[in-house]
Amino acid sequence: MTNYLKQIWFELRHQPVVTITSVMGTAFAIFFVMAVYMIASVDSVPVAPESNRNRILHAKYGHVCYKEGDSSASLSYNTVQKIYSGLDGIDIISYGGDWDEPSDVSLTDGNCINLVQKKVDENFWKIFDFKFIGGKPFDKAAVDADLNQVILQKASAEKIFGNADVVGKEIKINHSPYTIVGVVDNTSPILGESYSNMYVPYSASKVSQDDEQWGDGILGQSRAYLLMSEGTSEEDIRKQVKQRYDIMNSTLKKEGKEFKYHLNPYNAEMMAHLRGSNNDPDYEVERKKRYAIYLILLLLPAINLSSMTRSRLRQRVSEIGVRRAYGATKWNILNRFLGENLVLTLCGGLIGLMLCMIFIAFFSNYVISYGNMWSEGDITTARPTFDMLLNFKTFGYAILFCLILNLLSTGLPAWKASRTNPAEAISGKND
Repeated sequence: MTNYLKQIWFELRHQPVVTITSVMGTAFAIFFVMAVYMIASVDSVPVAPESNRNRILHAKYGHVCYKEGDSSASLSYNTVQKIYSGLDGIDIISYGGDWDEPSDVSLTDGNCINLVQKKVDENFWKIFDFKFIGGKPFDKAAVDADLNQVILQKASAEKIFGNADVVGKEIKINHSPYTIVGVVDNTSPILGESYSNMYVPYSASKVSQDDEQWGDGILGQSRAYLLMSEGTSEEDIRKQVKQRYDIMNSTLKKEGKEFKYHLNPYNAEMMAHLRGSNNDPDYEVERKKRYAIYLILLLLPAINLSSMTRSRLRQRVSEIGVRRAYGATKWNILNRFLGENLVLTLCGGLIGLMLCMIFIAFFSNYVISYGNMWSEGDITTARPTFDMLLNFKTFGYAILFCLILNLLSTGLPAWKASRTNPAEAISGKND
């Protein structure tokens, strides 16, 4: 490694333009590849309070087809229970309202502000790992009794009262009094499945009565979060769910109806590419598009860097001839040049990764679309946190892309250089 670094320093001093161009070419290649990767992974990377993203499945929509048409919306509470309760391999199931509702909240001075509320049950707080800075989650008794309790996000508490020490105080939501039982730390609006300005108990009994007016009781206003057991595969869960769809459809068929399956339930990646409630998620198509982009972003700079590498190696033909004459094998020559270029590639990759994180952290609102129910203030602050960007997986892929780029740009020139005839190389006759 010391020799590699000495050789790189030598080239920097004697070929600064070529070397710096190679490093920066690598940096921008890694920058573009990692930018695409990070943008795509923001919707699925595990980060608090969604640290269990790789184990969480979402039961969100239903689609019913009739002879004369079709209807799609959220699920009724009864349907959610019928399809998803008691599945093997599910540790916890949380029921909640599907729509996050804008609500009027009265301030202490008599004015009102608009905040979004999410209706959740007691298990919601077991699936998502919120940090409570005051109070505690709802318990089952409060949810079953449909008590007027609320948990505020820290920013919401400060907006209403000017501070977050508000547990036990009362606010009015849509003109009804609610007691504050907890305050959670601020989270990013990007985490749309867990984020809200405030959380209120989900009343299954009240929702069930309203559901009867939706899609013959199949559709409604509910959803479920499923936390898989360690070692359980998503396909195992979907097989069980598909069987329950089939059982339900055996009855509906007599009524001229069909309850469409659409690959339920969904993981985080599928949720990110879900386009409506009456289609299968297009996650495989989107994944293939990303792979094609990765390939293009790696191949184009690799071709340019390969030309530069070949140019550098031509100037070192005599050195190669001397090494071969003194017993260096073709593998020694190939290994040396691959190693030298790898160090340059890693330097460029590190610069590219830093550029990518700076760009995503401060300019992500130009390339990522956030939310739909949130206020303008929430959207403008909805940038990825460094917890979302900095993780071992990100660094692993960055190093992998550097290795691939190194092999693509250096492999063929280095292989040709290793086959140089020693006598011709020393005499200068070899091109």
